[in-house]
Amino acid sequence: MDVLNLKPARISHSNKLNNAYELVEDFAYEHDCKVHWVPKFFQYDGASIPKVAYYLVGTPFNPRYMQAALVHDWLYHTHELDRAVADHLFYIMLRQSGVRHSTATIMKYAVELFGRWYWHNDAADIAYKEELEGLILKDGRNPSVYGL
Repeated sequence: MDVLNLKPARISHSNKLNNAYELVEDFAYEHDCKVHWVPKFFQYDGASIPKVAYYLVGTPFNPRYMQAALVHDWLYHTHELDRAVADHLFYIMLRQSGVRHSTATIMKYAVELFGRWYWHNDAADIAYKEELEGLILKDGRNPSVYGL
C-alpha cells in the first residue's frame, strides 16, 4: 500500500464532519491486480465509529484505520466498485494495516449493516464530487483517472 499524506482540512466540506482530513497527494491502492487512485484534495472524516463503540474498536482516526477508511469513503462516493466489494476491501485493508481479525470483522459487519444509508449520494455528495472534479481539472489532471 501507498503512504497516506494528509493534512487537517482548513474548511471541511458541508458533507463532512467538522474534523476532516484532506489528501495532499494522490493515494494509490490495489484491487484485483489493478491500481486505483483517490485524488489529492479529497476530504474524509476517518472511520465512521460511533462514540459508544470507541472502547471496542478505537477512535475514527486510529492510524491503522486511516487508509481503509479513506478508500472506503472514496468508493462510497464514486461507486467505482460495488458496495459489497467496497465493504470487503475495507476489511482486507484493515487486516493489511495490522488490525486484529475480530476488530476488522466487527468494523466490516458495521459497514455492511449501516452503510446502505450512506451508499446513495445525496445532493451534498454530488455537489462535493463536482467541486472535487473542478479542483482536479484546475490542477491539470483528468477526473476519469479517479472514477469521476
